[in-house]
Order: sequence, then structure tokens, then C-alpha cells
Amino acid sequence: MFDGIRAGSIADRSKFYRELASGPFFGFNPPGAKVSQGMIDWFWLQGMQAGHKNTLDCIKAFSEMDFTEDLKKFDVPTLIVHGDGA
Repeated sequence: MFDGIRAGSIADRSKFYRELASGPFFGFNPPGAKVSQGMIDWFWLQGMQAGHKNTLDCIKAFSEMDFTEDLKKFDVPTLIVHGDGA
């Protein structure tokens, strides 16, 4: 999955951010989902304002680093929420 994200960002960064935001990132891809053009535009703008190398480095860090030991250091109750976009 992350190889596809890297490839999309390298091939056509602007198109990649538009497509990512209009589909799975905000959950706009299921049939009948209410799409917010404002959210898509905001996501695209944030992506385009970031440095290209910086975003590629973030993809690398997010996809290759194991944060298990860092999470063990949390000493206060912490809610971590993750969904599958279904």
C-alpha cells in the first residue's frame, strides 16, 4: 500500500492528493457518501504546501518504523482510534 502512495506522490503529486482526499482518506468512497469538496480542497492545499521530500520522508517513517516501544512509554490514559473506512 505504501509503495503505491509513494508512487502516486512521485508520478503526479497534485492528482494524488485530490484522489486520496476524494476517496478513502475522509471516507468519501462508499456508495452514497456525502462528499465535501471543501475538505478535499483543504487536504489538497495542505499536501501541496508541504515539501515533496518531506512528505516522502513522512511516508517512509510511517510505513517502516515500529512505534511499539514509544507507545509503551505512555503513562496517562490515552485513546487511540483507528478505523477501516468500511
